[in-house]
Amino acid sequence: MAFANLRLIHHLRVVHVFIYAGSRLLLLLVVSNLILCQGQAQHPPYCRNQPGKCQIPLQSLFDRATTVANYNSKLAGEMVNRFDEQYGQGINSESKVINCHTSSITTPNSKAEAINTEDKILFKLVISLLHSWDEPLHHAVTELANSKGTSPALLTKAQEIKEKAKVLVDGVEVIQKRIHPGEKNEPYPVWSEQSSLTSQDENVRRVAFYRLFHCLHRDSSKIYTYLRILKCRLTSCET
Repeated sequence: MAFANLRLIHHLRVVHVFIYAGSRLLLLLVVSNLILCQGQAQHPPYCRNQPGKCQIPLQSLFDRATTVANYNSKLAGEMVNRFDEQYGQGINSESKVINCHTSSITTPNSKAEAINTEDKILFKLVISLLHSWDEPLHHAVTELANSKGTSPALLTKAQEIKEKAKVLVDGVEVIQKRIHPGEKNEPYPVWSEQSSLTSQDENVRRVAFYRLFHCLHRDSSKIYTYLRILKCRLTSCET
């Protein structure tokens, strides 16, 4: 009986490990365009009966990329709303004038204009916008984590966006290389608001976070829009 119980505990641990690993795998699939096809039951249907290496279909890559981009855009919007509810009234109207650090990136003025923009340009815009947020998100998460009285919800959302943005940029670069191999991306703008974000003046810090969250929401929406256009143009809009 004791031996049977030990075996049961072992199996439960294995199941737990595979459940955790499975959730990680779903996240990592978006950043990989090559998976090794060994065996039948352990791999997606499109990899079965294929010798050697197997490419994830472009549709699947776009599905995952647009799902992550849409999720990040919604999270960014929720962060803006929550921050405005808690701190927005204490920020004067002049301070609410926003000039995002990504404003130097020339983007389409409307969705209609984006639809008429070349694939290569849209890919470059998405990748440039995503990389432009590497440093701001890192410092935002650090400051929120170290600040007393920070809303746990804000910190959680910022951490999640930061993690998913890294996955997303890797995934988009995989798609870009599949469609436009050898394409060079443009340099991305440098963020220079760290001193405001870490200021000892509470009002300065609040204004810095206000602008950062609003800019993040704006750019996250653009990223999702451009990826959605690319997906519809190069694969299918139905999924």
